[in-house]
Amino acid sequence: MSYHVLDQDGHRVCALTQVGDDWSVRCAVVDFLKEMSANKSYRSSSRGLAVVFNRYAKNGRHGVTQEMFHEADKKDAIWEFIKGDLRVLCFMVGSDVFLTNGYIKKSQKADPTEVNRAINAKKLYLAK
Repeated sequence: MSYHVLDQDGHRVCALTQVGDDWSVRCAVVDFLKEMSANKSYRSSSRGLAVVFNRYAKNGRHGVTQEMFHEADKKDAIWEFIKGDLRVLCFMVGSDVFLTNGYIKKSQKADPTEVNRAINAKKLYLAK
């Protein structure tokens, strides 16, 4: 598992990528954000996430409020960026953040299936 730097300015905001057996490169977060940008209902929130990522890149955790970024799973240290109904899960290594996957919020709590995807991505990345 590798990553692509989406934003960097003191801190890095990275999106995890995977290379398939056919040499195709997949990035779950970028695919999710592209899909949301194409949907009128979520276009504004998708663009807003880019602004939140930029704020994190410039100032780290101190540059974003708890409404924009908070811990989704304390046990496995999975965090989530928030904009409207969109959520992007991630984990931190030092002051850098690694985006794993995104989803549309459907309840008050973080979606356990999506959190598990993030946990598995974190384990794969850290095992390299």
